[in-house]
Parts: sequence; C-alpha cells; structure tokens
Amino acid sequence: MVALFGLGGIGKTTLAKIVYNQLCDRFEACAFLGDVREKTERMGLPSLQMQLILQLKKERVNLINEDEGINFIQGNFRNDKVLILLDDISNKSQLEYLGGKSEYFGPGSRIIVTTRDPDILKGRKVYYHKVVGMPGDLGLRLFSKHAFGLDYPRAPFVDLSKEIVKTTGGLPLAIVTIASFLSEEEEDIWKSKLEALRKMPENEVVMKLMISYDALTPDQKQIFLDIACFFIGEDKDVAFCLWNDLKLNPALQVPVLQRKSLVNIFEDDDRIWMHQQLRDMGRAIVKRENDSQPERSIRLWKHRKPSGVLEWEMDEEHLRITLEPLQILTVTNSDLKQHPNLRYLHMKGVNISGDFNDCLVELRYLRWAEAPPKFTVTHLNPKNLVILDLSGSDIKSGWVGWKHFKGAAHSLKVLNLSKCSGLSKTPDLSIFPRLERLILVDCMSLTEIGSSIGHLSMLVSLNIEDNLALKLPKELSRLKNLRELMLHNSPFIFRVPVSGEFLQRVRFLSSPCCESSTTPMVLPEEGLRMPITFLRDYLLEEFPISLRRLQELRQDSPSYRQWSRRHPEEAKDDAIHMEELCQLQETGNHVPENPAPIRPPCRIAILEDHFLYFYCRSHPPPRPLMWALDAYTLLMRVSTRLAAAFAY
Repeated sequence: MVALFGLGGIGKTTLAKIVYNQLCDRFEACAFLGDVREKTERMGLPSLQMQLILQLKKERVNLINEDEGINFIQGNFRNDKVLILLDDISNKSQLEYLGGKSEYFGPGSRIIVTTRDPDILKGRKVYYHKVVGMPGDLGLRLFSKHAFGLDYPRAPFVDLSKEIVKTTGGLPLAIVTIASFLSEEEEDIWKSKLEALRKMPENEVVMKLMISYDALTPDQKQIFLDIACFFIGEDKDVAFCLWNDLKLNPALQVPVLQRKSLVNIFEDDDRIWMHQQLRDMGRAIVKRENDSQPERSIRLWKHRKPSGVLEWEMDEEHLRITLEPLQILTVTNSDLKQHPNLRYLHMKGVNISGDFNDCLVELRYLRWAEAPPKFTVTHLNPKNLVILDLSGSDIKSGWVGWKHFKGAAHSLKVLNLSKCSGLSKTPDLSIFPRLERLILVDCMSLTEIGSSIGHLSMLVSLNIEDNLALKLPKELSRLKNLRELMLHNSPFIFRVPVSGEFLQRVRFLSSPCCESSTTPMVLPEEGLRMPITFLRDYLLEEFPISLRRLQELRQDSPSYRQWSRRHPEEAKDDAIHMEELCQLQETGNHVPENPAPIRPPCRIAILEDHFLYFYCRSHPPPRPLMWALDAYTLLMRVSTRLAAAFAY
C-alpha cells in the first residue's frame, strides 16, 4: 500500500491519478474511487463497494450492507492482480470495507490511498509520501495559466504574481482559485488582495479561498453554498431546474463560478463537482453564519438531536434527516412546522405521519430515500415542489404516496425513481403534466412504461439506463419536446417505436449493449437527420441514404479533419475507398436492386472517440471504413446496398 498525505488542496489526488493512469496497463483489473469521504456520507459504503466491484469485475451486484460487500471482495479477487486508488480516505472503516488490505487480492496487487490524516493507516504496512507545495517556478506558471492564459505573467504583473504565489504556500488549489479571481481585475485590486493574503497564516487555506467567495454576488453565493451542502455529484440539469424556480439564473451564475474555479461541470455526464477543500469551506461558512447569529440561524450544520436516532442538518431553508440503521422513526407535522420556509428536505428511511396542512408549502426539493411502502398522512400539499427524488425506495406503481403529491401537479419538473427495485410499471404520470425530466435508472423489476407518458408534453429528458427487461411504449413518439433519450446498458430494448420526426428532435441517444442480441434495432426510413452524441453497438436492419451525403458530413467534421492531418496516408486511402463505394452505389454495379436481407444484419458502431466503423458482421472488409463524427453531427443512414457491397 502507498499513501499520499498532505494538506487539502495540495495536489494529492492529481498526483495519485497520474501514477494510477501510468500503471493501469500492468494490472489485470483497476478501480478508482474518488471523493470517498464525501461519497460515504452521501451514498454509504455499500454503494462504494458496488462501484469498486463493478470496476474490478465488470459485474453489477446488489449489497445490503458493508459486511456483505467486504465478504464479496474477499471471496472474489484473491487471485487477481489489481490496482486500486482510494481517494480522500478519512477514517479506518472506509479503508477496511473498501478492500484496504493487500491479502484480499492476488500477488502483485497495489493499493494507493490519499488522505489528510496518515494516522488512520497505523498498523498497516504502508509506504508514505508527503505531498508538499509546488516549487515557485511551477507555481508561477500555473498561476499565469489561469490569470493570463500564458506561461508567464504580463509585464505589469510579474512581481505581484510572484508575491501572490509565495503567499499560497504552493497549494495548487489556492493558486488556481486566486488566479481565476484576479484574471479580469485591475492592478489596484491585485495589490489589495496581496495585502490581505499576507496577513493570513501560511497554512490557513480556507481564509485564502474566501477571497474568491467574498467577491461573489448574493445569487452566486447561494448557488455555491447549495452545491457545497447538497449538490456535489448531482446532475447539473436537475439542479438548474431548482435554481431557475428560485430565480437565481443558473445559466448565468454557474459559468461565473466555473471561471473562478470554484465549481466544475464534468463534460461526460454533466455532474457537478467541487474540490473537497472548497466544499469544506462552504460548509464552514454555513457553520460560522449560524454561530455568529444563532437567533437568526441561517444554517445549522450537522446538529444532532439528543436522542441519537436522527441526524439533523437544518436551517430556515434546509433540513436533512438521516435514520440510523435498524431504527424506525416517524416524523410528524410538529417536527416540520417549526420550519415554515423549508426548501430542501432530505430524508432516508423515515416514515411521516400527521396533518401536514400548511407544512412544506415552500418545499422545492424532496429527496426521500427508502420511502416506506405505506404511511398515514393528511393534507400533504407540496404545491411548490420542483424535484421529487424517491430513488432507492420500496414503492410500486400503486404506492399510496402518489395521491399526496398531486398538489405538485403544476410545479414538479424532475421525478427520480432510480433503483426502486419493486417498481414493475411506472405510476400514472399524467398527474405531473409539467414534468421535464424522468429518471428510471436501474429499476430491476421495471418492464413497462405506462401509456400515460404520452401526456408529458413538456418532457425533455428520459433516462432508462441499466434496465434489463423494459419495453418502450408507442406513446413515446408523442413527446414533442423530448431531446434526451438514454438507454445505455438496457440490452433488451431493440425497437424504438418512433417516427423519423422524433429522431430528428432527439439530440442525445445513448445506445444499449446489444453484444449478445440477434434482434436488430429498427430505425424508420424517414429518420434521415438524427443528431446524436454517440450511437454504439446497434444492430441495424436497414440504413438507406446516399453515401455522397455521408461523405460530405465526414469532410465537414472537425474530428475527421484533425484525424486526417495526423494520418495523411490512411486518410488518402480512406477517401479512395469511399469514392469507390459511392460510385458502386450510384451505378448499381454488382449490387442487386432488391438485396436479400443480410443475416446477420449490418453492424454499425460509433466509438467514443467519434470514429465510426461499419461493416457486415459475416463479411467484414479487410480494413473497416472509417470516418469521424462530432457530437451532434448528423448521422445519415447508409443503404442496405452497402452491406451487400461488403459481401465480397
């Protein structure tokens, strides 16, 4: 085991990931678990164990508790040479339950750990490496990149830049954050901030990061604190629904936070990310505000009730209630009436009971994990509810709770039913006519999306990834505003019952894994303009359109032009081959007018690097015809004659 330790923001994770990426090819299996401290609090250790197993074994398992998880790990990887990176470990139990012992794995295995507290590793055979601040020259270069977009500061700011870098103690996070803040400021602002930095203790990272926070507008501060407390790891579009409802203008404010290096949005999945040190700073701000004016208590962070059964994290607008394992708790109206302005409510494993008249009127976001199948409540009317997250709950389509949320009919925009294992059919969705995002990821028993989905005229996104036996309803074609259809890892969704007009609207269509299937995905003939990010591993029965048009799209593609510059000879051969195929299609030489159905069907695959390979599976060409497609480039369908042409 190798442990990288040091201050928060010093660059432990960055260094560990570089080492991890360089070594991965030498191991049979690799796994990287980032932000373990945060994810343990938010998701629990069993969820992290499932991620670890999925990365190492490429197999999904469902775990009840962490003991079951560690037993699985011990019993399945003893002969495997693995590389594991556990990022931001904060206590011994995380290390213990996430396989932090080399004897759980085969000979030659390595475990890399990053932590702020090396004492949690005592009693283990560990090679320690203390990560220290960046040398002055590298720190100045990093600062210049973010302040000026250059490798060296502009002439009037050279000395100021050097002095500011010196005050950061070489902490990359502080360097980047301060540089991003100063990038568009005048020289006098630089001088005043330098004086402020000089007055701060050398190792007081939070105080230095506060310079950027203090310069934010009230709306930006609210979004920043919301992310620090509640939205790390959440889908950006889901959070935007909430902030738009609160009139915070996230489309304007979030990019400002990104430019200031206070938050980040991952491009691959639009998840919100914040550095652990910035997250801690945000939560420290919450705590300090409460301590300074307890009578006005804007926020109380991690305050425990004397009973020890509940963990309450609350303020005038936020309340999180977490039930400890093996406890049964009922929250009544009297518990919540003292919070009339409550906007965010997070509950886990909690029952509710009583008359909720005039309660939760201002509630915008309800996350109710492990919601019970039955509960007794009256007058529950969350008329301003924007997001309802019931993921991981034991509910069914006839759940008693649905009638209580009818009051949110004109406000609800996001419904998340992911991991509701008892759900075999979706509920009556027509009660939420303004719904914009429906999330049904990994619902093990889900086999049917009800026809009521056709009433969701405002639905923009439908996520049905990781479902094993789900069929799509014909009413899907009625969704005029649908732009995102996510089907990844749903191997038995073979037919998309939609028109070509529908396919022209959908801008992101992620594909199911059809590796073992012999049933082709059928796309309608009129679907000629299908903007997509990637369409991978589909078996296609028919793909008719002109190769000339496809060639034009290829030549217009920036990715293809970039590839062709790097591989000029291959690009030349590719162009000749494409021209021959175009002529073959146009003249009809050696291609029957009505070719017999291809068995197995023509296989089309667009890989994540945006290179498209297509060929007949039974008679692949000597070299797959290749061209590039950018995200959102139009995919034009290829003639069935092409498949016949490949049968040479």
